[in-house]
Amino acid sequence: MDRFYKEDITKLEQLINYRFKNPELICEALSHPSLKQHESDWRKNYERFEILGDAILGFLITEMVFNIYNKSDEGGIAKIKSYLVSKETICCVAEKINLANFIIMTKGEEESGGRVNPNNIENTMEAVIAAVYLDGGMENIKAIVTKLWSEFLYDFDLNKVDPKTSLQEWSQSQKYGMPYYETISKSGLAHMPQFTVRVSAGAYKEIGNGTSIKSAEKEAAKKLLNKVLNSEN
Repeated sequence: MDRFYKEDITKLEQLINYRFKNPELICEALSHPSLKQHESDWRKNYERFEILGDAILGFLITEMVFNIYNKSDEGGIAKIKSYLVSKETICCVAEKINLANFIIMTKGEEESGGRVNPNNIENTMEAVIAAVYLDGGMENIKAIVTKLWSEFLYDFDLNKVDPKTSLQEWSQSQKYGMPYYETISKSGLAHMPQFTVRVSAGAYKEIGNGTSIKSAEKEAAKKLLNKVLNSEN
């Protein structure tokens, strides 16, 4: 590790309140796959760590939701958990610690928008979670996740948390059946696409945009749900 990376890692350690015994772990977690020279090249990057971090985050968030919302049924717990581990929430958490600034990537990746790409930020956040777990065990990463996610655990609208399920429930209650989602366009660079999706429920339609089909569907569902609920008031 050169001096630049050591200084960056020290800043990140201060932000998450954890000091690494093995700094190589956090270096790997912060390294973008663009650092590989070609497809057959194997260089340490966050790809392996993000898989482990995703599983650890899912477990910790589920445990927190289970304990906090002890009167919620299975469906309610699943909705809240889905919101807390979504790309949107993970990116909000990552923004609190300026994580995008610490990602190690090639100049080409950065110039093409890699530092603001939600996929890169989400993957790096999950990889950092894995790095802390591997370096310091479950109690240390649990303390970090609890602190970083605390502001998202309370006082939210389930219609906003899971608009697709809420729209489905509304649509079926109106005898419209399941909402219909249609991808109508895709634009942007291959590694940073933009999707446009149309959702229909009965005679109601709305369009949403996102960096993935899933996020575009969620945005479309949220907009349509707001439209139909406001029309009922």
